Amino acid sequence: MIYVKFSDEGRRNLNHLVEGSSALPDGVSGIAIRDSATNWNDPIPLECDALTQMLEQSPNKIKRVSLNHRENVSPEYLALLTSLFKKADILEFHTFEGDAAYTCLMACLMQSNGPRELRYWEESISPYQANLFFRGIAFSTSVETLDLSFTEGYDVPQNVGRALADSLGRNRSLKKLKLVMGILELDVEGILRTAILETQVQSLQVLGQDHSEDFEIPFNILRDVLCREDCALERFRLACGVGPSSRAVAMNDDELSTTLLTNSSVKGVCLDFEFLDFSRIMETIGLFQSIEILCFDCTEISDLSPLDPLLIGSNATLKSLVVQTNDIEETAVINFFGKLPEMKRLRHFKFVARPFIIGNNDSWKTTAIAAIRRNKSLECVEGGRFGENFIDETKVALSLNRGGRRALEVESLEAESSSVLPAKLWPRVLERATNIVYCDYADTDEAVGLPWDGEESLPILSTRVDVVFWLLQEKMVGQCFV
Repeated sequence: MIYVKFSDEGRRNLNHLVEGSSALPDGVSGIAIRDSATNWNDPIPLECDALTQMLEQSPNKIKRVSLNHRENVSPEYLALLTSLFKKADILEFHTFEGDAAYTCLMACLMQSNGPRELRYWEESISPYQANLFFRGIAFSTSVETLDLSFTEGYDVPQNVGRALADSLGRNRSLKKLKLVMGILELDVEGILRTAILETQVQSLQVLGQDHSEDFEIPFNILRDVLCREDCALERFRLACGVGPSSRAVAMNDDELSTTLLTNSSVKGVCLDFEFLDFSRIMETIGLFQSIEILCFDCTEISDLSPLDPLLIGSNATLKSLVVQTNDIEETAVINFFGKLPEMKRLRHFKFVARPFIIGNNDSWKTTAIAAIRRNKSLECVEGGRFGENFIDETKVALSLNRGGRRALEVESLEAESSSVLPAKLWPRVLERATNIVYCDYADTDEAVGLPWDGEESLPILSTRVDVVFWLLQEKMVGQCFV
């Protein structure tokens, strides 16, 4: 006996449509399975073969299948697992056991129509089961996203880490990889080197175990695997400590010839670790020379001025900056906003002001509003504790920027004749001014609120009709926005 919940795309419960039926409910998008009804509202008890029959009769894939079930493996349960694995687009494991079950999983992963995304969060796994699992990953052609977490502290041999590194090196379908420290501790250097340099992975997230201070990645290992000509990684999220350099990493002649001073492939970086000190934060950021998206999610950063080279001047690269939990005082905030008009590449800025330090003083808001009205490139400002007045005061300026104010304004009368906007660009200007979805990066990570790899989108920013009127009037009469 198993306990099942069916849900639609909006995660609404569909169990009421299943009772008395031998078919899956219309619109089913998710199936969750547990071995107990305890602390779970309104699950349906089903026999394994009954759910298997429902799945086999349905021609459609199931977007999300979640397994939180331990059972003495029976033929009926294995048959159900096989059907679930074939149908799942996203496959989640919270608890999973039995050598035969892992054999089914390996076989499923080797199929061309296997799951697209695999989320594996386990408390324990034997070396034999790990080898079955990793062999399936090695030869999978369907899995593009792998979220892999082994609970911290359980006892597995070191060669399991090597087995994971070998399987990643063989895989050619993975695009996104998320690793939690329990598995990385087995062979941090080997796993990171393989994941970054020997796969097709474009987005890598390395997470600590519940923000534990116990594990740190030596800085030289990060540097030596990231700063290479053959590094093709595009997005990197680090949510664990970075420690002092350990022993020198041995390199052969070919590796030495491709070693660089900085990384040029990574465009998005997120730092999310509250125990990472400021000097280590800046040292880590210094590894990347082409950052366009930078997020400080949960850090002790206290000053943004060291980011000036990324924000100001001809070598500026940042388009999106997110600062969430932080230690930034009011003076540092005012200093940052004072330099905002010089940040000509920045398009998106999210900042959560600290309570009790900034919240009781509006002087920083006055500086911020004035700076935003002078900046011609910033298109979206988000943040906590800004207040309605701040939003009202900056709405028009940001809308004008999204519409293309920097393309329409001229610095002087002498430059006006050479700054005429071509007629063919006007439809694009008006489209941006009236129907804008920020930003170019599409997806966001639920936890950090920046363009990343999650399922939610950044907010849709509507623009008022008077902004379109201004854009037209500005070009006709040459008046500038103040």
